Amino acid sequence: MASAIVAALASGAASGAGTAALTRLAELVRSRLGRSDEGRGALGLWDAEPGSERAAEAVRARLTVELEGDPGLAEQVRAALLPGPPPVATHPPTITQRVHVGGNANHATINVGPLHLKKTTGVVVTLAVIGVVLALLVALGLRSVVRLLGDDGGERKVAPLSELATVKSVLPDSDGLPAEFRSQGDPVVTTGERGCQSECEGLLFTAKTTMGREGPQKTAVLYVATYDSAPHAAREFEQIRRDLTESSEKTLMSFPPMGDTSTAYRFTPGKIMLNEDDESIEEAEAGALVGTVVVFVRYTTAVGDLEPSLTALGRMMADRAQQAQNGSTPSATASF
Repeated sequence: MASAIVAALASGAASGAGTAALTRLAELVRSRLGRSDEGRGALGLWDAEPGSERAAEAVRARLTVELEGDPGLAEQVRAALLPGPPPVATHPPTITQRVHVGGNANHATINVGPLHLKKTTGVVVTLAVIGVVLALLVALGLRSVVRLLGDDGGERKVAPLSELATVKSVLPDSDGLPAEFRSQGDPVVTTGERGCQSECEGLLFTAKTTMGREGPQKTAVLYVATYDSAPHAAREFEQIRRDLTESSEKTLMSFPPMGDTSTAYRFTPGKIMLNEDDESIEEAEAGALVGTVVVFVRYTTAVGDLEPSLTALGRMMADRAQQAQNGSTPSATASF
């Protein structure tokens, strides 16, 4: 949902569409994010770098935290896009609505019920994006109904992983990766906030394991950190993302959405990296925020399959983190 809201705001800004609905949505987002230092920082980046992926990611991450911490925020978004309370019906409503696009290419209009809008690029883009946001809100409403009825099959849960055994289970063993990968030592587990600064507030456990293969060399370092709440996990994920963004040795790379939000960075192309056999290698890091858990993968390979393999590893870790929070034994694997 946070992604759809950011897309709506970005589309409105890019097209110059100044509809009342988008104005209300922008005011709501600014008001909510302006309550925290992290939110104000995300808004500052949005204003300083309009249209940049980095700014959109920052706002999207903060909105994700706000939406998870305040279930009523989704209703406020709905109200901003469609002002006024929905009618109270005593019987299942029958909705009949006409949408008509008429006129010639220079004087076209869009009629939505009693509304008559000029058919401009900005209006068309805005209506399309608002439709996506409203569809997501309807989906969220249906999920809430399912939850109230007690059918939570497939429901995504957010819960602290406070047991050491549960945290370790998020890390896969050799069976979770292709057959040639072998563990390069026992998982390293740290309890509590030892050695952490203020940004690690709420840290419960960290755990790390390394898997590798030879001929050609491939190494995957898998990392998981669990927190006592989703906001604390989100704050740490944003700190890690900022550190990666500011690094002169890494560049942002495309990565499919995973968990609540995700990111990936490739070690700067052009920097010559060799393994112990003097083979050229590629290296990248990818991470995801999944409820109260932060997962990261650092992958090194001597062949040109960096992106598909990194994606498979990242999705495995994100899925295992979610499975653990759902109360089931993590079972996701990676194939590449």
